[in-house]
Formats: sequence, structure tokens, C-alpha cells
Amino acid sequence: MENKATCLTLESLWFKKLNSNLFRKNLSRKNIFNLCQFLFFSPLLSYLFLSVLLWSFLIGFSPLQAEQKVLTLEEALDLAIKANPEILQAKQEIEAWRGRTWQLSSWPSPEITFSREGLNFGQKKGEEEVNFNLYQLIEFPGKRALRREFGQQGIEAAIFRLETIKRIVFSQVKKAYYQVALSQETLNYYRTLSAFLEESLGTAQFRYEAGEVSFLDILRLELERLRLQNEIIQTEKETAEKWANLSLLLGGELKEKREVVVDLKFQPLNRSLEELLDEAKKRSSLAALNQEVKKFQTQGKIASKSLLPDFRLGFFYPSLRINSWGFEIGTTLPLGRAWQKGAVAEAAAQQKQAEIALEFLAQKIVASITTVFNRIRSLERRLELFEQTLLKEARSMLNLAISLYAQGKAGFLDLLDVYRLNREIYLSYLNTLFEHYLALAEIEVAGELE
Repeated sequence: MENKATCLTLESLWFKKLNSNLFRKNLSRKNIFNLCQFLFFSPLLSYLFLSVLLWSFLIGFSPLQAEQKVLTLEEALDLAIKANPEILQAKQEIEAWRGRTWQLSSWPSPEITFSREGLNFGQKKGEEEVNFNLYQLIEFPGKRALRREFGQQGIEAAIFRLETIKRIVFSQVKKAYYQVALSQETLNYYRTLSAFLEESLGTAQFRYEAGEVSFLDILRLELERLRLQNEIIQTEKETAEKWANLSLLLGGELKEKREVVVDLKFQPLNRSLEELLDEAKKRSSLAALNQEVKKFQTQGKIASKSLLPDFRLGFFYPSLRINSWGFEIGTTLPLGRAWQKGAVAEAAAQQKQAEIALEFLAQKIVASITTVFNRIRSLERRLELFEQTLLKEARSMLNLAISLYAQGKAGFLDLLDVYRLNREIYLSYLNTLFEHYLALAEIEVAGELE
């Protein structure tokens, strides 16, 4: 009992040390080597030490790193609003429609003419006169109002398109941010495993010199360490590529690489499919297409009024017969019925196109939300299985393998297989967790992405 209590106390002390910053700084191959000299004479202490060491690294605590500048998701979204090219272009589309509305709702410009009468061209000089004329075109009532309405509907449609593009860009930024975070977390986990394999290699070398293990165990550890180094290099490359993609979405505003921060916590979707579909009916993409339908309706009304005559008012003032000033009234003769029929038919066809696009987009959004929702629920069931069963069972298997290896009832190859199984399960859990994050970002714009 005394020995057991002493071992438990030592295990508790080692666990505290493994989680302290000082111990992490001083943990080196030399220290492990010296420690193993002390633990060599007690198989139980060796088992406890190896157990705690494996637990510390395989459950994923990260080594101390130099402090880095952090980019939060909120900061990334703010940068996207200010610098994303698609958002900036959408803002300029609104300004373009405002300028077009001013043009459409303006009055026709008045005309001023001067005329000179009495030119003789070599004949006897006669009386000459200069006339001043002012003309103003007055459109049939309602035409200018319809054009103004057409322009306002274009502005509203552009505003709704801007909101749609913001939602899409936000979703893309979130997904790119989570991709960087996944690579970053995977890289951190790989580095903890690399540090563990380095220390384990030192322990194996000591036990080989003591005649406890074969040289094959050292070779297997070395091979595993090299394989892990290759995975680290590949993950570093992928992290750089994903960071470049995120920076591009932010308009290239990020001049230096930063660390992203994600709370590695499983948070299930707390909304039902019916709630999501009800929210989707209010999407700005549908509102933008609805405005397009109204805009083409107005364009059809403008085309229908094209045969209504416009009026022309004129004022003239002669230079000699100053008492003979006067005015004139004229009207246009809109005889181009073929042009009017063509304009009306074009507007009707464009309105029908917009209506079809609106109906198809609504159906597409419903289908896409349903698909992504089902995927999210499937991912949540997998995550619950990981957290409730797989992770715990994998750790229990690791503890059992460590115990059997310490007692000489299992070989090093068996322990290595269990270690790999733990690694694969944790990485699979990490990928599934981030896949859930990506699906939550995707469902916000489901049906609107090409």
C-alpha cells in the first residue's frame, strides 16, 4: 500500500510538472535520459511516466510558442467589407445606378437657335434681320416619372445584390478562415507528436543500451519520426496556400501572416430546417430578383407609352420687327409602331426571364439548405460518437497498451499501432469538427453559390 501510494503521488507530481511552463521549457532529451536512469529500476514507475507522457502529447496540448499577432474572425470580416473586390464593385454598381437615375429623371435640355435673314450673295443689299429662338421639349405626362421609377428600382436591386455579395463573401471568408485554422491546429498537433517521438527515441536508445529492447524499436521510432516530419512539411505548405487564399478574399490587406483563433468546441446547430427555410424566404438575393421583375414591368410601361406624343414649345424674337415676337407649339408624330411593339416584347421577355430566375433560385435555395442541413446533422452525429465513445475508447486502448508493454506482455510494434490509431482518431475528429464549421458557414448562402 505504501509503494502504491508513493507511485500515485509521483504520478500526480509528474502530471503537474508536465503541464507547467517551466517543465515544458526544460524538457529535453538529456533530462529524459537522466530521468530514465532513475526510473529504470522500477517498471511501475516507468509505466506511470510513459503513460503520463503519452497522455500529455496525444490529447493535444501545444508547446509554448513565440507570441504571434492574432487575426480574429471578426477582424477578417471587417477587412472584407473594406477591401474585398467583389464588395467594392457592388458598391460602385449602386453609385452607377444613382447616376443613371439622375439622367433618366432629368428634363430634356432646351434648345437655343440664332438665325439671320436677308443675305444677298452679290445682289443688291437688302434688309437683314437676326432672330433669336428658344425651344423646350415637354414629354407626355407620366413618361419621366416612369423612368425615375425604373432608376429607383435599379438602385434597390443593386442594394440587394450588395447584401447578397456580402453574405457570400462572408461565407467564403469564414470557410477560408476555418481552413487556415484546421491546418494550423493540425500542424500544432503534429509538432507535439514530433516532440514526443523525439523524447521517446531518447528513451528507446537508453533501454536498448540496457538490453531491454531491440534495435528494431529504435528504427521504427526513427521511421515514424521521419514520416511525421514529412507530414509537417506538407501541412506547412497547405497552411501557406490557405493563408494566401484568405488574404486574397480580404483584398490583399494582410501584409503579414497572423495566427487565427478558433474555439475548438462542438456547438450543434440550434435551428430546425423549417426555421432555416423561413429565414431563407427573406434573403436579399430573392429580393434583388423581385426588384428585377418590377424593373422590367416598368420598362414595359415605358415602351407602351412611347407612341404617346411629346410637345414642343418655342419662343422667337426678331431683331428688327421687335413687336413681332411670338411662340410656337409643336408635337411629335410617333408613327414607329414596329419599334414600340419590339420594345414592349423585349421588356415582356426580360420580365419573364427574371420571374423564371426568381422561381428557380427559390427552389434551389430550398434544395440546397435541405442538403446542407442533412449533412450538418450527419456530422453532428459523428461528432457526438467521437466525443462520447471513440476518443475515450482510443485513450483506454492506449493506456492498456502502455501497461502491457511495461509488463512485457505486448511488443513495441503493438504500442506503436495503438499510438497511430489514437493519432488517426484525433485527426479524424479534428477534420470532422472543422467540416461542421464549414457546413455552418455554407448553409448561410446555400443555393446562392455557383
